[in-house]
Amino acid sequence: MADLKILNFQREGWREASKTLRKIADDLDAGEHHECTVGALTIIGPKGEVTVFGLGPKCDDLQCLAAMRLGEQKLIDVLLDGGEG
Repeated sequence: MADLKILNFQREGWREASKTLRKIADDLDAGEHHECTVGALTIIGPKGEVTVFGLGPKCDDLQCLAAMRLGEQKLIDVLLDGGEG
């Protein structure tokens, strides 16, 4: 399996969703992160509305689901390790 990279966002910088997404896009364009072949993004609105985006050239329903599950496990691992990614 490919190496997964956890991105740490400082609390002051990640609260603005659109600014954070622009930063991620800029970092991808600049080569700061590996090329995105499959990605998944979930947004929860103020009334609990859930919107899910799948992205990348190899993304389909199952790849998107797998990306979300891998991300979930990485977050759990970080939480259990005391927040260090």
